[in-house]
Order: sequence, then C-alpha cells, then structure tokens
Amino acid sequence: MRRLRPFLAPAFLLGLCILAYGLWIPRMGFYWDDFPILWIGETFGQAGLARYFSTVRPVWGLLYRLSIPLIGAQPLVWQALAVALRWLTGLLFWLLLRAVWPKRGSFAVWAAAIFVLYPGFSQQFISVVYSHFFIVLSAFLASLLLSLQALRRPERFLPYTLAAWALGLFNLLCLEYFFFLELLRPLLFFIVLRQDHPWKRALGQALTRWIPYAASLLGVMIWRTFFFQSGLYQPLFMQRLRANPLDAVLYLLGRIGGDMLLTGAQAWGNAFRLPTPEELTPNLMRIYWAVVAAGILACLAYAVLDELFRRGEESLKRAWFPAPLLTGLFALAIAGAPFWLTELPLRLFFHYDRFNLAFMAGAALCGAGLLHLFPLPGRASRWLAALPLAAALGFSAGYHYQQAIVYVRDWNVQQRLMTQLAWRIPALQPGTALFANEQPVAHYSDNSLSAPLNWVFANGNTSQQMTTILYYPTVRLGLDLPALEKDQPLYTDYLAAEFSGNTSQAVVFYFNPPGCVRILDPQVEVDNYTLPRYVRRSLGIASTAPILSEGQPNLPAALFGRQN
Repeated sequence: MRRLRPFLAPAFLLGLCILAYGLWIPRMGFYWDDFPILWIGETFGQAGLARYFSTVRPVWGLLYRLSIPLIGAQPLVWQALAVALRWLTGLLFWLLLRAVWPKRGSFAVWAAAIFVLYPGFSQQFISVVYSHFFIVLSAFLASLLLSLQALRRPERFLPYTLAAWALGLFNLLCLEYFFFLELLRPLLFFIVLRQDHPWKRALGQALTRWIPYAASLLGVMIWRTFFFQSGLYQPLFMQRLRANPLDAVLYLLGRIGGDMLLTGAQAWGNAFRLPTPEELTPNLMRIYWAVVAAGILACLAYAVLDELFRRGEESLKRAWFPAPLLTGLFALAIAGAPFWLTELPLRLFFHYDRFNLAFMAGAALCGAGLLHLFPLPGRASRWLAALPLAAALGFSAGYHYQQAIVYVRDWNVQQRLMTQLAWRIPALQPGTALFANEQPVAHYSDNSLSAPLNWVFANGNTSQQMTTILYYPTVRLGLDLPALEKDQPLYTDYLAAEFSGNTSQAVVFYFNPPGCVRILDPQVEVDNYTLPRYVRRSLGIASTAPILSEGQPNLPAALFGRQN
C-alpha cells in the first residue's frame, strides 16, 4: 500500500480538478477571446497571429502560433487541455511547497487543493486563452521549484539554475500577470537556507543566489518601459503620482489593502453563494449538491488515507508555524502591482476576476497557513484542519459547477444565434455591418461574436478586410459608431484585420431566446413597439438589401452544432 503513497496527492488534486471543471467539458465551446484568436489563426495563419499579439504580448503569442495549428478548432481538446494544465499548476505548487517545507507534506497538499479550486477566478472554461495562461504559470512555478532544488542539490546546481532562469525569463516576457511574483523567489531562498544556516548568512546567500533572476526582472522592466509599451494597458498610476504624490500613495495603500482582503478572504463568498431555483433546474440543483458532497468526501477520504500512510512514522514536532501565512501575505501584497500601476480594478465576477489569477498562490498559502498556524495535540491538528477545508473545497467545486452551467448555456445560445442567422442570411455583401440587441449571454461581446460571424459568412476570405462585423449600439455609439443614422463611416481595428463600412449598408436583427432570430425590415417593424427602444432606434439604418439570395454559409459542426 505504501507504494501508492507518491500518487495519492497528485490523484487527489486531479480528482478535484475533474470534479470542478471536467464534468461539462463535452458540452463546452469557445468563449470571449477564444473565438477571435481561433478565427485569426484559422484564417490568417502564423502571420495573422503575429499581427494580433504584436502590440500587446508578442512573446506569449508564440505559444498560440504553436498550439493553434496543432489543435485547431476542437472545443473538447481545448477544454481537456485547460483542465490538465490547471492540474499541472496545482501539482507544481504542491511540489514547490514540499521543497520549501519538506516536513509539512500535509500542509502542502491542502494549499495545493485551495490553489486548484480557488473561487476568486471563474474563467477556467475560456479554454484557448487560459490554457496559455496556465502554461506560463506552470513555467513560473517550475522555475521556482528548480531554483530551490539547485539549493538543495549542489551537484546539480548549474543545470537546475540555468533551467530555472530560462523558465523565469519566459514568464517575465510572456505576461504581466505573474511579473512581480518573481519577488517571492528570494524569500523562498531565505526560508530554505534559514533551515540550515544563521539568518544573516541565509539572507546574504538568498540575495546572492537571486542575482541572475533579479537581472532578468530588471532587464524586462527596462524593455517594457522604454522599448516595448503595451498598446492596451498604460501606467496611469505614474500620472497620478506626478500630479499628486500624497494622493497617489494613499490610493496605492488603499488598493493594496483592499485587494488583499478581496482576493484572500472575500473571494470565498463566491464558494458559499448558493444557487437559487431560478438559476438551476431541480435536476441541476441535485447535481450541484452531489458535486459539493463529492468534494467534501474526497477531501475527507484523502485525510483518512494520508493518516493511514503516516502511521508508524516519527511524528513531526508540533510548533507555531507562521511562515506560510506570512509568505502568503507577502505574495498578496506584491501580486497586484501590474494592476495597481495600470489602475485596473479587481472584482469577484467576470470579466475582471481574471486579474485574480495572480493572487491564487498567496490566497492558498494564507488559507492553508491559517489552519496550520497553531500547534494542536495528537492528531487533532490534521482533522481540525481537514474539516473546514473539506467544506470550503467542496463548496468551491460547487461554485465552479455553477459557472460551468452558465458557460454551457452561453455556448448553446451562440450556436442557435449563428445557425439561425445562417438560415435567414444565405450570404452578405462584403462590408456589411450587423447591428443587434445585446445578447443574453455572459461570456460573449459583440467583438467576440464578430469572429464566428466571419467564420460563417466569409469563409475563405483571407484578406485583411473583414466581410462583416457585429455592433451593439448600446456599446458602440460614440466609439466605432459616430451616430445611429445613415451615411456614417464605420471602422474597427481587429488587430489582425480591420473592418471598414458605412451605416448605409447595415442589417439589423433582434434575438431574445427562446424566441427566434428576426431580421428587422423597417417597413414591417415600424409599428412594432414590443422591440426595445434602442433596437427601434436602429430601424433608421436597417435594410435587407445587403442580404444576398444565393450562398452557402460555413457551419462547422464542432462550432455550431449539427444541422438537421
């Protein structure tokens, strides 16, 4: 039985990932930026992906230039890959904590379990985008792990250090999300070295060993500041600092404290927000409670098996154990620097909760660290830690199950929208803009839905002039749309391509499921006061003239369902 022990924690973490994220993946699809990236990759190839990422994250874009030709537009494969990578990050986090505190194996597993089920991030199912986030996060965690192994195994110092340095540099070049978490490395060095050396010597060695990684951090900061500036995010905090230094410092302190509380503590409110009958049908509600129960039982089963495996071993001397909590607080205090500098808000809901990815490690360390902080007699420490954690993790799995239902519903609505538009519009004149009411979906915007529209109506068009685009007047008025009237120029930069048109060549439709898509003819709908007011205002530019009678819309079954 002891031969199975090395596989217990990895299997436990994998089971939690499958329970939380894997149950619905056969019915999942593509969401948010998934569609534009895939459409660009399928339509324009390597050159298009290079253009798309050139102004924001060019090094990160190289990953897509490798993965999209390999996988293609296969939702099931992307969803499975995203779950596997989420598990891999949890596995690396567990190994990292074991390397830092080798005698605290139980703590490492529980912290990793929190890490993979963290309820402050709901966008796991946007698989094309976040699978690449998790590739970068895996590289960073592997870099930390290898750099610690280089300390513990001097005979392998050079190869481990070179690999750790390369992976750390890869993280810095790809994304800004985990950029300042590099500051965790010298702290982890100090914790490990302090176990065998006086604190002054440990501190000196930690800083010395961090020099090559610090050089990478400084070099990339110089590159990002003076040679490559993102076209998407600007350092607004620096403008605030120049205008009023005291106000800027107070703002920053408030953001740091508030976001630490939000991501470290308040995020758990998501886990314990119970679904209502309006959100889940009776059958889905029963499955939700089954997921919660399965998560709790899995955690308790792990605790029992872990205890059985530990029998006969020398008991660890119980003592005050503040190091993980303090490390977690430090991680929370530095994780948000990219978002504080750009003054981007952190929230606990889509789509702003993507920024919370940077706080997962700190939140996991704080959560598990609090429950392992105080020495307790006998075996009570393990069980008292396991019970509340089991409940929290079980409800976290339930939270992600709730989110999965929303994603499945959105995918179904998107498929109905595209297929019904294809039935009503055999073909479109190039340069036609589609205007519509905001769709009742959480995980698509008009920008993201423009990609599948071009997939349907412009398959084979590889020019950088897009055939069509979707505008929500409520969103675009005053931006891409100067006014909701005839003869207004339209232009949108889609990064890899562009759309140029005019409101004099526009089709307006209305879709409110479970109703059907309605192409609006102004002569027919002029007295239809059941339409929302802003849709009625669009009737002034509506026309059916851009709709061509002959054509064959492209409806791949993997994206839009099988057509009867």
